[in-house]
This record gives sequence, C-alpha cells and structure tokens, in this order.
Amino acid sequence: MTMKFLARYNLYIFTAIGLAIGIYTLIAWPSMPVLQRATGLMSLAVVLHLWEEGRFPGGFTDLIANKLNFTAKSRHFGEIVTGILVIVVLFIPFFFPQIVFMQVAALYLGFLEAFAHVAAIGIFRLKKPYSPGMLTAVVLMLPIAITGIVIGSQQGLIDGLDYLWAGLYLILALAIAQFTVVRSSGMPYSEFLGNIAKNIKGTPPTVQ
Repeated sequence: MTMKFLARYNLYIFTAIGLAIGIYTLIAWPSMPVLQRATGLMSLAVVLHLWEEGRFPGGFTDLIANKLNFTAKSRHFGEIVTGILVIVVLFIPFFFPQIVFMQVAALYLGFLEAFAHVAAIGIFRLKKPYSPGMLTAVVLMLPIAITGIVIGSQQGLIDGLDYLWAGLYLILALAIAQFTVVRSSGMPYSEFLGNIAKNIKGTPPTVQ
C-alpha cells in the first residue's frame, strides 16, 4: 500500500516538502546562515526542476530510456529513487547547517544538473537546443549554486576539505541511486555506462 501511494503521489510529496522548506527559508531569512539560505532556495528550484523533467514538458526519463536502450522497472520507481536522492542530498542537509560539506554538496547539484542537461543536447544529438529540465537547471539551480558557494567562500565558511567531502558525498549518493534504478531493470550497470560512452562516441548503444 505504501509503495503504491508513493508511486502515485511521490512528486506531490516532494513538492510539499520543498515548498515548506522554501517558505521557511523566506520567513527565517534574516537569522539563517548563508549556506542554509542557498540550500533552501535550491529546494524550491529542485521542485520546479522535477516538474520540468517529469511533467511540463517532461520526457527526460523517456529520453534516457530511448537513447540508452534502457527500460526502467517502472517510471514511478525511478521517480521514488530520485526523490530519495533529493532528500539525502538536499532536504536533510538543510536541517544541518553546521555540517558545511553537506550544504556544499547540495549546491554542487546545481552545477551538475546544469552541465548534465546542456551536455545531453550534444551527447544524444537532440534536434532542439533543449533537454527536459534544462531551463530550471540553468536559470535557477546554477545561479543559486554559484552565488551560494561564492559568498560562502568569501565569508570563509567553506574550506578545502568541505569541497572535497561535498564532491564525494554527492558522487556516492548519485552512484547508489543510479545503480539501484539500472539494476532493478535487469541491465548490468557496466552496460549502462558503456551505452553512455557509445552515445558520446556516436556509436549505437547495446540493446538491452
């Protein structure tokens, strides 16, 4: 019952959480640390990003599936895993502003998403200069990430190890989420990565 409920309403649940964090950020803005402010704003941006990717106009999941010959266990399963990733990388860090590397990891997500969506145009040889999710990634997430990290650095809130641990934290979370979705479909993870490489080279991917 729980899985069916999450499968049907997962995006609405994550939207409610993101909006709550965003509203709280705006209310508590004067007393909130800079990096926590940026993480709160990123929560709002990610909510809009998920809607752009999956609903309006949507189609990012289908794009990945078609271009990599990858058939997910179910669309909803992938959305649930993505939601859990957002909770781990973004929502949880918001409530622990004293753990700086987690705040930085949340902001790194803005750089990663902007790069991934712009790169998808060339990798998948899209006819239009747009991939679903690119607008919110470039216009909202990237500026928040840049501003948060620049101000945090200028104020001496971030040191070298924070940057390192943030990168490792984000990479690990992404790898686990991606591996879970890919393996649930029955495709070997190595084959999935190989198909990405083949798309970059312009060669046909392996058929699942």
